[in-house]
Amino acid sequence: MSIAVAGASFDIPGYRLVRQIGQGGMATVYLAIQVSLGRPVAVKVLAAEHTPNDEAATRFEQEARTIARLDHPHIVNIYDVGRTSTGQLYYTMPYLPNGDLGRRKLGELPARIVETMRALLKALAYAHEQGIVHRDVKPENVLFDKLDRPLLADFGIALATRNHLRVTREGATLGSSGYMSPEQARGQATDGRSDLYSLGVVCYELLTGDLPFNGPDALSVAIAHLENPVPRLPPMKRLWQPLLDRAMAKAPADRYQNADEMLEAVEELAARLDNGESGGLGAWIDAHRPRPGRGALVGLAALVGAGLLLVTLAKVVHAPRAAADPVAATPTAAGIAAAPLPAEAAPAPAATTAPAGPMLSADAMDGLLREGNAMLGKGKLVSPIGANAAERFLAVLRTYPDNAEAQAGLQGVVDALGTRIVRRVQDGEGTDARDLYEQAQRLADQGRLRGKPAWRAFETRVGDAASAAVGDATRALDRDRLDALAPLATVLRHKPDALSQAGGLAELIARVPKPGTVFEDAGGPALVFVPAAWDGDRTDRAFAIGRSEVTRGQYAAFVRASGRATSRCAEPLNPFSRLRRFAWDDPGFAQTNDHPAVCVSWRDALAYTRWLSQRTGQRYRLPTEREWLHVARGVGGGSPCALGDVADASREGRRGGTPFACGDGFPHTAPAAHFAASDLGVYDLLGNASEWTADCARGSALRRLFDDDTNCVGRWYRGLSWRDGDGESNLQRRGDAAPDIGYTTVGFRVLREVDAEHLPPPPAP
Repeated sequence: MSIAVAGASFDIPGYRLVRQIGQGGMATVYLAIQVSLGRPVAVKVLAAEHTPNDEAATRFEQEARTIARLDHPHIVNIYDVGRTSTGQLYYTMPYLPNGDLGRRKLGELPARIVETMRALLKALAYAHEQGIVHRDVKPENVLFDKLDRPLLADFGIALATRNHLRVTREGATLGSSGYMSPEQARGQATDGRSDLYSLGVVCYELLTGDLPFNGPDALSVAIAHLENPVPRLPPMKRLWQPLLDRAMAKAPADRYQNADEMLEAVEELAARLDNGESGGLGAWIDAHRPRPGRGALVGLAALVGAGLLLVTLAKVVHAPRAAADPVAATPTAAGIAAAPLPAEAAPAPAATTAPAGPMLSADAMDGLLREGNAMLGKGKLVSPIGANAAERFLAVLRTYPDNAEAQAGLQGVVDALGTRIVRRVQDGEGTDARDLYEQAQRLADQGRLRGKPAWRAFETRVGDAASAAVGDATRALDRDRLDALAPLATVLRHKPDALSQAGGLAELIARVPKPGTVFEDAGGPALVFVPAAWDGDRTDRAFAIGRSEVTRGQYAAFVRASGRATSRCAEPLNPFSRLRRFAWDDPGFAQTNDHPAVCVSWRDALAYTRWLSQRTGQRYRLPTEREWLHVARGVGGGSPCALGDVADASREGRRGGTPFACGDGFPHTAPAAHFAASDLGVYDLLGNASEWTADCARGSALRRLFDDDTNCVGRWYRGLSWRDGDGESNLQRRGDAAPDIGYTTVGFRVLREVDAEHLPPPPAP
C-alpha cells in the first residue's frame, strides 16, 4: 500500500503507517498498524540519505540483529526486519505509548527509582551475558509498556563483543555525551562497565533532576566526565552517594565489575530505604541548629529543651544523625531551605509546649514562608530540589507543627498538585497521576493535613476525575486507556464508586477483545470488534459490526421465521422500474444465497435487527452514519476493482456511473467477502451494495419541525455499490431514500452493541 506520512512515500508490505512519532539523526519512527493482526507497532525507518552500503545502514542492520537476539522482559523486542519499496532499511517493534524515562519526575519517589534501576540492571546483565554492550544508556532509551514496566531500547550503536564487530571508525565516539563513560569519550574499547557508568549518570539525574556534568557543548561535557569528580548529592539523597561514586568511577577497574554486583548494591540500598533511612535529616538538623555565642548562658535552658525536641524528631523520622553539611553552616532562611526534606517522613508530633524557638528564628521562619508562597505562585511545587514551595513550608512545620500559614501553604501545594493530577487523569496518564497522588499523600502526612476539610475536598476532586475517566474508558471499552488508567486503582481507595469500576479493571482489560477480533453470538452472524479509538478516529463507544453485509440466505431465514412481507423495490434513477416487480428474492439479476441482500427497505432492515436481537439475546441495530464511517476509514488504497465490486468494464454498455478502468468480473453483486477485507477484517465496505444507516434524512425545514426519528421522510445510506463508477468517493457517497422502499443497489449490515456487560463470548479453546 502507498504510504504518505510526514512527507514520506514508500511501501511497506503488511503495514499501514498512521503518523510520525519520533525522529533521530539516522532514522525516523512511525506509528503503524500491522494489517494481518490489526495491532499497533512502531516502525523505525533508516533516513533516505543513508545509502544501504554506508556506515549508518550497517549500524542500523546490526541494531535489528542485536535486538532480535535479545529475549528479556525488560528489553524491547523486535517483530520484523526488511526494506521499504525505496530500499530503506526498517524494523518493527512494539508500540509503547507510555513514553520514556526522560518524561518521568521521580526525584521524590525513591522506591520508583529503585524499581527502575532493578529492571535496567537485569536487562544489562542479560545483554552483557550475550556479549552485547549497549553504549547509549540514557532516559530516552528507557520506554514503558502498557503495564508501566521499564524496557531498555535502541541498541543502534551496540557493540557485539563476542564477535568483535566494530562498525565505527577507529577512534570514533558514539553515544550521548551527557551519559558517556570516560573510556567511551576517548574512543577507547568499552565493555559492560561502560554501561554501568551511564546507568549511574541516569540514576543521578533521576535523583536530582539534572545531569552531573553540564557544559556549553558536547566536548566540554565529555571533558568533565574525564576530569571532574562525581558531584555531591543534596543532603536528603546522600544515602545514594556511595552507589554513584563507585558506578561513576573514572577507571573501569574501580567500578562495579558487572551488573549483578551493582544490583546487589541497589538491593542493599533499598533495604536501608525501607528501614526509614534517608541519610540527610540528621545532617540538616546539625547544620541549622543555632550555635551558642556570648549570650549562650542566657539561653541555656531553651537550648536544652531544643535538644530534647531534636531527639524526638530524629526518632519520629527514623533518620540517623550525620555530620553537618559544610555548605550549609549558617542558620539563614535560605540555608535552612536549601536542604530538601525527606519525601517519606512520618507526620511530626503534635506540639504540647511552646514552640521550640531556638531551632528556627522568627526572621528565618518569615523568610521561609515568603519564599514558599512566592514559589507556590510560580508553580514550583515540589521541584526543583532545594528550591520549591513544599520544602519551605515543611521546614517551618518541622519546628512549628501548628503554624497556620505554613499549613495553608502546604495545602496550596497539594491543591495545585490536584490540578495536575486531574489533568493527567483526563489525558489518560495514569502512572503520572498515581505518582503525583502519592506525592500529595506524603505531603499531607508530613503537614498533618489528612482529615481536614481541604484534604477531603482534594480527595473528592481527584476521585471524581478518576471515576469519570475510568467510567468513560469502560463505556468505550478503550483497552489502551483502561491500561493507562489501571495504576489509579491501587491508590484511590477512598473513592468507593471509582473502586467499584477500577477494582475489576484488570479482569475487564483481559476480557476486552483486541481490534478486529471475530466472534459470533449463538444464532447470529460473524462480527468484528471495533474499538472506540481506531485509525486516528474516535467514537463514543466500541461496538461490533457484521463482518459482511447481510446475505440473501440470511435474509431468507428471517423471512421464513417472521413471515415478513416483500417490500416494493426499484432501480435508482429509473422511474420506469416501478412498473416491474423487483424483490429481494428477484432483484432483476442472478444471485445466490451468499450475495448481499438488496431490494430490502430500511424498515425491512430494522425488522431484521429486532428479530436478530430476540434470537440471540443481544442488542442488534443498524449502524449510524458516524459508526459506518468509523469502520469504513480502514479500507486500504489501490485499485477499486481489487477492493470491492464496483462499476467497471464488467458492466460495459449498462446504465450507471462512468466505469472504472479495470474489471472485477461481476456486472452486478458479487459473493459476500469475495474481495479484500479492511484493516480491521471487515468485508464489502466499498462496493457490492450501499448500506442503510440508522440516521434520519428529513426533508424541508418545515417538515423537520414535525417529524421525529420514527416518522422520517427518508433514511441515509452510505458507500459505493456495484452500480457506482469512477468519480465517486466511498466515504463521501451518501444518499437518502424513503424508508419503505428497497433498491437494487442498497443492502445493509448489522451492528451489535458491546459494553462491559455485553462483551463477546470468550473464544473456544
